[in-house]
Amino acid sequence: MITVAARRLIAATPLLALALAGCATVSAEAPTASVPAATTPALTATGTTGWGFPVYDVPADPAVRYLRLENGLKVAILQNKTPQNTVAVRMGFDAGVIDESDAEAGLAHFLEHMAFNGSRNVPEGEMIKLLEREGLAFGADTNASTGLEDTIYKLDLPRNDPKLLDTALMLMRETASELTLDPAAIDRERGIIQSETRTRNTFGRRRLKDYFDFVAPGTAFSQRFLAANTNANVDSFKAETMAGYYARLYRPDNATLVVVGDLDPAAAEAQIRAKFADWRPGSGALAQTEKGSIDFDRPLAARNFVDPGVPVLVAIDRFAPYAERPTTEAEFRRRLMVNLGGAVLGRRFAIIANAPNAPIIGGGAGTDDFFDVAAASSVTLQAKETPTGWQDALRVGENELRRLVTHGVTGAELKEQLANFATRYRTAAEQAATRRSPALAETILGTVQQQDLFVTPQAQYALFQKIAPGITPAAVSQAATAQFAGSQPLIHVSTKAPLPGGEQAILAAWREAAAAKVDAPAEGAGAVFGYTDFGTPSAIVSDTTVADLGIRQIRFANNVRLNLKQTDFETGRLRYRVRIGSGQLAIPKDRAAEAVFTGALFGAAGTGKHSLDQLQAILAGRQITYGLGVGEDSFQIGGNTTMGDFATQMQVSAAYVSDPGYRPEALARWKALVPAITAQLDATPAGVAQSKVPALVANGDPRFGVPDAAALAAVDTDILRADLADQLAAAPVEISVVGEFVPEQVIEAVAKSFGALPARRAALGDFTAARQVSFARDTTPVTLTHGGAADQALVQVFWPARDDSDPQEASTITLLAEVFGLQLLEEVREKLGATYSPQAGADLSDTFPGFGTLLTSIVVAPKDADKVFAAVEAITSQLRAAPVDADVIERARRPMLEKVVLSRRENAWWLGVLGESQLRADRLERYRTIEARLRKVTPEMLQAAAKQYLTPKRELKVRILPRAAEPK
Repeated sequence: MITVAARRLIAATPLLALALAGCATVSAEAPTASVPAATTPALTATGTTGWGFPVYDVPADPAVRYLRLENGLKVAILQNKTPQNTVAVRMGFDAGVIDESDAEAGLAHFLEHMAFNGSRNVPEGEMIKLLEREGLAFGADTNASTGLEDTIYKLDLPRNDPKLLDTALMLMRETASELTLDPAAIDRERGIIQSETRTRNTFGRRRLKDYFDFVAPGTAFSQRFLAANTNANVDSFKAETMAGYYARLYRPDNATLVVVGDLDPAAAEAQIRAKFADWRPGSGALAQTEKGSIDFDRPLAARNFVDPGVPVLVAIDRFAPYAERPTTEAEFRRRLMVNLGGAVLGRRFAIIANAPNAPIIGGGAGTDDFFDVAAASSVTLQAKETPTGWQDALRVGENELRRLVTHGVTGAELKEQLANFATRYRTAAEQAATRRSPALAETILGTVQQQDLFVTPQAQYALFQKIAPGITPAAVSQAATAQFAGSQPLIHVSTKAPLPGGEQAILAAWREAAAAKVDAPAEGAGAVFGYTDFGTPSAIVSDTTVADLGIRQIRFANNVRLNLKQTDFETGRLRYRVRIGSGQLAIPKDRAAEAVFTGALFGAAGTGKHSLDQLQAILAGRQITYGLGVGEDSFQIGGNTTMGDFATQMQVSAAYVSDPGYRPEALARWKALVPAITAQLDATPAGVAQSKVPALVANGDPRFGVPDAAALAAVDTDILRADLADQLAAAPVEISVVGEFVPEQVIEAVAKSFGALPARRAALGDFTAARQVSFARDTTPVTLTHGGAADQALVQVFWPARDDSDPQEASTITLLAEVFGLQLLEEVREKLGATYSPQAGADLSDTFPGFGTLLTSIVVAPKDADKVFAAVEAITSQLRAAPVDADVIERARRPMLEKVVLSRRENAWWLGVLGESQLRADRLERYRTIEARLRKVTPEMLQAAAKQYLTPKRELKVRILPRAAEPK
């Protein structure tokens, strides 16, 4: 089903919303016009959870302490020790966008904002400051989200002391029942809400709105999501209207509190009861929102969504009556069979997309529920940006769906997917002990609306092991066919310009595709992995230890280096990174587009012996990363896997380095992607800032930002092969492994793969000329344009700083950027109401000597650009004029210090420490002194840094305006 967590993501992540809207499920050839109602066999519960949710033959996780207070508040508490000494607190209300009336349009989201703007015991503007003093950063640790059906408040506590938990619970209780909703505070927030609306006005959200209107007309999801009167209502509603919404829906019997972390559940329960037991129940019965229904007898229909930024997408959806399906072994088996069928279909799309002259760029399939309104099945394909691209994608979608329904899955296809599924379930079970508290809290919260059970990964893996041996191709084919039946297809085609013939052209293309014969899929021949022998392993010539950091450093005779650090932070998992050569420094400036291609599609280019599809089939069931990434000063391969798969991962990575494929299908796919990439970058001011502004700041250096469409399309893999040949064949290699592993096995795996390759150079190349970068010499203000919404603009200011070679100065500048960010929040967001989330940062290079920047980036209405530039100048002038207030420094520094403490218990952080600890050993010392350097910074040091760097004489101002006129 589209779970509560997924619904939340729909509201929060436009691009993911687009994917969920299209890739939720799979469709098939038209069934009969009338669809019978879904039925669920009668079941007898063996018990209930503390929330009263029925338990059948699949046990709920017994470690979760469920309780329901007398006032109706649902509470869940789970002891979990990852990350250590931290606690995640989540409070959810079954109150979202669909619960608004016409007069309340936009109020669910607006009320979420008001939770941070004054309550009975916390004055307006003090909640965020209070949390910052405790080490919580706004946005990262303190946040909230509004979805279609719920609103979630989130606090991630960096410490597990009872006092901080008490503060968090106090703030949640203030949010639940004590908000003041002061009219003046509401007025001050209106501009911030409108700014966030502008920021989120992307083609993904616009497409999702059009999708809802098409597949679910008349439902609350269609009527309330991006309702036409939202903006006007946000500007004009009365405070009492919000108070009515608050009183109606923020009540204990409509709320859930989840606390997960390194704590004593009994003590946490006592604290929760002390804070929430006196929350008065709501008066009267809780009103239920009428969600509406989908017409399952609707005939075949099509719609063309047009937006200049959207990739060409074809979504084919079907719907059937919704059925409540409790958590049972039978339901697990049914969903497993259906998901296996969907995975086979998705794999077929991938094979088609990876072929030379492929008719599509990519595709996805699956089955799920459209909330609790309908059962849904869908496929989405990304088409090439050609005149007939959408037709080709529609044909592929229809044909492959019908091929699956008509001919089913093959034994080889099922074997591959069973191996992949087995790995996922097994890995989840093996790594369950170190699941992260924030994710667990949100998963538990996500069970509320459908009364799902929170089940351990071990229980799910046991179910899989029990069921999998009896799964046959015929059974999966039958389950997929049954699931993919439903209403007549609803076809949603997204294009940049209106299709000639519109909806009738889409329907005609569908009927033409449906008339074509589809043959049974070929069984496919197995292949043997061709990279198990790289030659004689090199001997170890150096094996030392950095004692205080717990790092073991090894060097092989061929100059391949290996760094090891064992931890218990993630059970059953290791993280690795292979650092190779000098990355973008080794690629000629005028061919910077090669770096973009390599990072995106080097994996798709395969190896000399195997295509990517062959590798994925041969290595099904293994956790493997394919390809190669490109950084400023290194090529990198990285990911996470298990000890059991590490040797294979090293073989695959060594194959990509020693025998890269440069296969034509990757280049063909790249050329098909370029128009979509460039159009999407042009579709928002943020995209233009990402693609064009970095080169302006770096005085025109083409390696910064994203090259233009012509340069991207001109990538030639023969030239790329020549450019990378020396780096891949002879440049230094440094491999780092962090986590839970057996050292001797890791050493052996590296020795037999990278350690068996020909000798590498012992030191990195200087690349002196390539390292020369300077800040823009011409600092005349720049105006760029974007092709997106007419009410979106972006203002940016850049100041030349320095590189990061002086660790203390780097820490001072970094803290200055944090202080700057707090001042922007106070002045530009809270006082001016001109933006939602102003950003400030420092980017100090460790690759380009002397190069670095301080910067700010702020999304605004076009008419507010000058006002915001003036506010930025006022803030920087103040930072130069006087030492920063001690409280402001502490609110900036404390979250940074807490982050350092937490980072030392994270494998990802340690991988960064190890990553070049031999090739660039001089940088190890800075990891030892991070906290001391931050604590050393004084107000006077910050003022001096502001005087030196935040000077108007060298600043570069950039404004990115819409090409379309802003509406008046």
